[in-house]
Amino acid sequence: MPNGSDVANQMLESGWTRSGEVEFSAQLRTWRDARELLAAAMNAALVQCLPYWLGAFDSAEDAAAADQQRVRELQLIFDAWAAESHPEWYAAVAYPLPAGVSAPTGS
Repeated sequence: MPNGSDVANQMLESGWTRSGEVEFSAQLRTWRDARELLAAAMNAALVQCLPYWLGAFDSAEDAAAADQQRVRELQLIFDAWAAESHPEWYAAVAYPLPAGVSAPTGS
C-alpha cells in the first residue's frame, strides 16, 4: 500500500499485521475471511481521497463546503487513475496517482 506508513494504525486496528514499511499481511482460514480485511485496506489506501470520490462526504454540509473545482478535478483524476495500470504490490512508499496529480491535503 503506497501510503501504508500513514495509515498503519487504521490497518492494525482492522486486523492486519505490519510486515514492512508499507506492507501488511493477514492469516486467513478461508478466502471468505478476507472480506472485512480487504474493505479496511481499500479504505485505508484511499483515506485522503474518499471524501471526494463519488460524493462520499460525511454530510451534505461537508459536501457543500468542499471546493467544488477541486471535487471536479479529483473526479477526473480518479477516472484517469482507474484507467491506468498499476503495480500489484508496493514494497516501498510510492505515489500512486498519475504524474502531475496531487492528492487532496488534510482529511
